[in-house]
Amino acid sequence: MQQICRNPWCKQPFEVTDSDLRFYEQISPIFNGKRELIPPPRLCPECRMQRRQAFRNEHCLHRRKCDLCQKITISSFASDVPFPVYCTDCWWSDRWDPLQYGREFDFTRPFFAQFEELQHRVPQAAALQLNNENCEFNLLLAFSKNAYLCPGSYFVEDCYYLRKSQYCKDCANSNVLNRCELVAESTNCDGCFGAHHLVNCRQCSSSNYLRDCSGVKDCFMCSGIHNRQYCFKNEQLTKEAYEEMLRFHQPVSPKDLLAEFAAFDVTVPKRAQIQLNCEGSTGAYLANCRNAIHCSDCFNVEDSKYLFECEGIKDSMDLTSHDKDIELCYEMSSGGEKSYLTRFCYCTICSPRSAYMSSCFYQSDSFGCDGLHARGQYRVLNTQYSKEEYERLVPKIIERMKHDGEYGEFYPVEKSPYAYNESVAQDFFPLTQQGVEKRGWRWRDEKDEMPKVSKVIPASKLPDSIDEVPDDIVNWAIECEATRRPFRIIKQELDFYRKMKLPIPHFHPDERQRTIMALKNPRTIWKRPCMKCGKQMETTYALDRPEIVYCEACYLKEVY
Repeated sequence: MQQICRNPWCKQPFEVTDSDLRFYEQISPIFNGKRELIPPPRLCPECRMQRRQAFRNEHCLHRRKCDLCQKITISSFASDVPFPVYCTDCWWSDRWDPLQYGREFDFTRPFFAQFEELQHRVPQAAALQLNNENCEFNLLLAFSKNAYLCPGSYFVEDCYYLRKSQYCKDCANSNVLNRCELVAESTNCDGCFGAHHLVNCRQCSSSNYLRDCSGVKDCFMCSGIHNRQYCFKNEQLTKEAYEEMLRFHQPVSPKDLLAEFAAFDVTVPKRAQIQLNCEGSTGAYLANCRNAIHCSDCFNVEDSKYLFECEGIKDSMDLTSHDKDIELCYEMSSGGEKSYLTRFCYCTICSPRSAYMSSCFYQSDSFGCDGLHARGQYRVLNTQYSKEEYERLVPKIIERMKHDGEYGEFYPVEKSPYAYNESVAQDFFPLTQQGVEKRGWRWRDEKDEMPKVSKVIPASKLPDSIDEVPDDIVNWAIECEATRRPFRIIKQELDFYRKMKLPIPHFHPDERQRTIMALKNPRTIWKRPCMKCGKQMETTYALDRPEIVYCEACYLKEVY
């Protein structure tokens, strides 16, 4: 079935396959013996992902009062939002009851309008966190200790500016790391130690400036090598020659080192799709996946489609930033863990057979609720019902949603509690303020406040060597070399750079994250011929890219 995206600024054709239709039928809820069929999506996969990401804020933090205890807290919401905001301790406490905000469904009005009104009454969590220690300055963080600005991560310790990572210690300025320690300026790495400037590497240690490497130790500026030691630009050296090469490169600036590595890296053949231990899958940065179609940045995924930054998923579609024991779920953003037949939810965990939920935990068989975090079931718009009442009411609500064209769609972008440029949608689908407002979405115009410091210094004036950086740099403000936005260095971060022998960053943390993300291939799939055998292949390298791109068979012959 061919569809045209309903967004007037898109109108791209996309396909809904027979297997997609079977999936929508399989996950459709059954009430009183009747299946309420979920219709095919109206938006293309890219617009659906953009819509989900518009509800996720990772890096826009504000200081504001908790509306319950009145203490100053760090919040993902500014002070002018139209709903109460509670600090983390108050939100998780029993000092308030989310059910007291419950309401009956009004069948004369659309569901999304009523759900938005509910959200504007129910207190929102300033920063959704779970079981952390000394992690105040974080959003969407769990089971971590001494972490600073590490959104979307869990089980991390002593980490700084680390995004969407897990089981890491002493890491900084990186994106999508797994089980790494003492790693910096890297992305999509697993099991690496004592290294920096790595892209898509596995089990690498004591090495810097690597791409697509595994089992590498004591190597520098290498690409696509495996189980090697003492290599420079893929050339085998003796230990003595390798150490001499490092001494030669020691005074070179990081900017020049990156340029030198990029010039070398482009000469090394690349595999069409960056995958590890995958079968029947399409997309980039996949590991241990089977039949993962049009997915990226995922591992341990099976029989799923249109996933982004997910782990531990089976038989699901259209999930963004979801993790752990997920099965038969659809159109979900920023949540996970033991979700089964959960649909159209944001930041909802352990809530099987529920739909249209936001920031809910342990709520089975519920519909259209917000902020529920004590175990329960059979709830609609935060109102408690019996099982019989619930199964009579929800089909009637679905019928009204079908009439309004709402059923089967995720929340509209304009219903997001965040302005578009506060959300990660701006990171992956950047728009100008004019473009955002033209679509009827919100934009927040904010300027950075200059912190109260003893000194302001342009990044270009920073010492090249970390050994020359004084202790009181933690009392300075640094002007970003690219944007001139001010930023500070915290003491723990300074200690990390000294331990790793890394210079002080010249860029604002947001700019660092953009640079790291730009090192990865886009999620788009292109068709092009293999540059060795000429066979047609699907790849994340566009035709105009300068790299040498091989099909999987040719790449494996070349590398191994």
